[in-house]
Amino acid sequence: MGKRAITIDDLTQLKFVGTPKLSPDRRHVVYTMTEMNLEQNGYESALWLAKAGYSPRPLTTFKQKDKLIKDHHPIWSPDGKSIYFLSNRTEKQQVWRLPLEGGEARLITDFEEGVEDFVLSPDGTALICQVVIKEEDPVEKENEDVTIVTRLRYLANGEGFIKGYTHLFLFDLNDGSSKPLTSGAYNARSPRFSPDGRTFVYLKSRPNPEVNGYFNDIYKYDLETGKSAKLYEGKGATYLPTVSPCGKWVAFSGHQGGEVSPKNIGLWILPFEGGDARLLTADWDRPLGNYVGTDASYDKGNDDYQWTEKSDALIFMTTVGGNCILKQITLEGGVSDVLPEAQGVITSFDINGDAIAYVKATPKRPGDVYFYQNGEALQLSQHNQAFFDSVELAEPEFFTFKGADDWEIEGWLLKPPPCVPSKGKIPVVVEIHGGPHTAYGNIFHHEFQCLAANGYAVVYTNPRGSQGYGESFTAACVGDWGGKDYEDIMRGLDAALEKDPELDRDALFVTGGSYGGFMTNTIITKTDRFKAAVTQRCISNIYSFFGTSDIGYYFGHRQLKADQWRDEDKIMAFSPIRHAQNVKTPTCIIHSEEDFRCPIEQAEQWYVALRRLGVETRFVRFKGENHELSRSGKPKNRLTRLHEIVNWFNKYRG
Repeated sequence: MGKRAITIDDLTQLKFVGTPKLSPDRRHVVYTMTEMNLEQNGYESALWLAKAGYSPRPLTTFKQKDKLIKDHHPIWSPDGKSIYFLSNRTEKQQVWRLPLEGGEARLITDFEEGVEDFVLSPDGTALICQVVIKEEDPVEKENEDVTIVTRLRYLANGEGFIKGYTHLFLFDLNDGSSKPLTSGAYNARSPRFSPDGRTFVYLKSRPNPEVNGYFNDIYKYDLETGKSAKLYEGKGATYLPTVSPCGKWVAFSGHQGGEVSPKNIGLWILPFEGGDARLLTADWDRPLGNYVGTDASYDKGNDDYQWTEKSDALIFMTTVGGNCILKQITLEGGVSDVLPEAQGVITSFDINGDAIAYVKATPKRPGDVYFYQNGEALQLSQHNQAFFDSVELAEPEFFTFKGADDWEIEGWLLKPPPCVPSKGKIPVVVEIHGGPHTAYGNIFHHEFQCLAANGYAVVYTNPRGSQGYGESFTAACVGDWGGKDYEDIMRGLDAALEKDPELDRDALFVTGGSYGGFMTNTIITKTDRFKAAVTQRCISNIYSFFGTSDIGYYFGHRQLKADQWRDEDKIMAFSPIRHAQNVKTPTCIIHSEEDFRCPIEQAEQWYVALRRLGVETRFVRFKGENHELSRSGKPKNRLTRLHEIVNWFNKYRG
């Protein structure tokens, strides 16, 4: 029996793996497997155990009739006899422990607001838990209809009103007692123990962020004295401080470019006893971490880097073009390969001695767990194998072209698979990624495959501003949104049309989300080449974005090089709403009502403007969803979104 084309509804059949952790003896890998539950319209996660030469088996199978259980974030005990993990089995997410010799998982913590994150001490006797401490204004206590706002950033996408601060608690596993380690009007996050367990490092936000900026500093906490000491003062993004196994160094990731910056997230080290920080990756002009986007992953991820056993180097994830790979860097800054295969996207990894466990996605698979040792990589999981054996996927074709200024730009062309009947020339959809500092690449995209299965060719490119091509390339769109990045996108389309005569130059469509939604809006104010457009979680008015987005008050200023009070005309010149009178393209607007990153008022302005100007427009609003609709929204809403995109394009396909 021949294979069939993939469908929109197939999204619910996919299973997503993530956060692999190697056992102390390096023989086993525990990981999280997440799948959709269409009946309850959500996601459920369980822990699985894998070993080379054996089929993976589920470790946790707990179910509740009226609740979707999410077991995740596994951590091995030092003796390898049990696994600690986070779960929502009770009212709030707490830490649980599962004995591997048999028996049920046992509840460990019982914090009122649950546990966001935790680490286990090196001797296995204590946890440091990251916990939200709620704050409530007296007026709010008296009247639940009132919300009092006093802080600058009071909303967060996916969270809503920010109430309280995150703080760290020491939890004794012997007697079940806990005590606060931090308190006050700041956030304490990302604790990591020193090898001897006597101290830990963590991130501490500064008070009065409207004055000091939203920066984190690195602190060291002495558990014997109860005193903290600042090790590093952040001058930009600062993440994940980690003490070396020898106890001499603290590594962290970040940059010194201010609140938001196109600078690479780099890998830094500083002495554990205090001193100057040094950028290890100064000569590695690619960012730390994975910036390759997809709609088919649920990997929460481990740390983006880890120390080697001898403390003489670090292994880190880095985005290189359309791939995310592992590299090793010495303390002198020498960079070398870790794995032999560079194509694909690694979404998380773990190392233990000479063994590496990692999750890797490819253009035809959303991700599997692999084990690497002694020069050999073994695939441990294949949760989606039966499904992919039944469908025929489109094969992406990589190409390069000359963008603005004759820069070489990378792109991909995805044509319908052979099982899709040919109906003459192939209509083309241009997809534009968000960010702008993210990337497309060699990873599975369910949306793209569905468009191809419906007879469309998909052109997706990494214009200037994308990650993975060096700091100057990433910075090239700053202060020029809708300028040369627009030229890059359009030249990528033209290069694909020139490359393949099967593509229909008279049946072009365009879509994108977030910054990609901004670019979609911008494109249809500049050209009438496209028969229809779908703009998603878009920006239409950058001036109002300043005060309504959860990041608007600093993001727009840094990205446009414009001041809200002195450069109103410049900001509005960047804004598609200023040029709406040029739009003739039929437009579908898709937006979530709880999107606090690109607020729905952006879509509302765009809709009213286009309708008032006589443009055929459809406005699709999703209740209860946020900026992450396409990646982690409710399954039924994700399916509806995809049907809206395909149906809108089909309407104008001709």
